[in-house]
Amino acid sequence: MISVIEPLYKNKDKIDFGWRPEPGAVSYNVYVGQAPGVMVSLATDIPDIPSTQTRNLGKIPYSAQIADVRTALSLAATVDFSTKVFYFAIVYTDSLGSTSGLADSTIVEVPPPGIVSKAMKDDPSINRHVYVFSPDNQNWIKAVGSSSGALVVDSADFFKSNITTEYTYDGTNLSTIKSYPSDSTTAGYPAKLTAYTYTGGGLVSKIQITDSTI
Repeated sequence: MISVIEPLYKNKDKIDFGWRPEPGAVSYNVYVGQAPGVMVSLATDIPDIPSTQTRNLGKIPYSAQIADVRTALSLAATVDFSTKVFYFAIVYTDSLGSTSGLADSTIVEVPPPGIVSKAMKDDPSINRHVYVFSPDNQNWIKAVGSSSGALVVDSADFFKSNITTEYTYDGTNLSTIKSYPSDSTTAGYPAKLTAYTYTGGGLVSKIQITDSTI
C-alpha cells in the first residue's frame, strides 16, 4: 500500500477522510478499531473516484459516521467521536478482484475533536498517540494544541489527562508500574512500563522505562 487514509474533518458524529488514489485500484475497504492490532471492517466497495471538492481535492472521499462505527465495534449508543480514540486503515481491490492485505496498510490514529496532533496532521504515517510520557511524573501528559490554537498542558488541573496506574510487587519491593490513559483500556493500546531492579540491600539499582501495551 502506498496510500494512507487521512482524517480531514471531525466532529462528534462523523469523520471525513480522504486519500490519494492507489495505482491500479478499483475500490477500497475501510477498517476501524480501538487498538492498532484489532481492526474490523467498516465500509466496502468505495469507488476509486477522486473528489472535485476543495477539502479533499484529488483524494478519494469517505465519511465515517459514528453510528456505523458503533455497530462495527459493538459500542454503546452513548459513544461518539468526542470521547474515544479510534484507528482507521484502508485496503484496495484491483481490476482482477485481488484485495491488498490489511497488514500492508498504514493504521492511522484519530483522536477526539479539539485534540489536533501536528505530527499526525503533517504525516499520518507516523501513527503516534497524542500523549507523551513524563519520566519525572511517571505518567502520561498531554502535549498537544487545541483546534483554536491554545496549548493544552498538564500544569493546568482542568486539562490533566485521566491516568490509570497499575503496580506489581515481588513480595516486598515495588517491581513494576504500568501507566495508560484511563479512557483507552482496550487490549493492545499503548502503555508505559517502569521496571525496578534492586541490590541485595533492597536499594534501587536500576529503573527502566519501556513502551508497553495494556
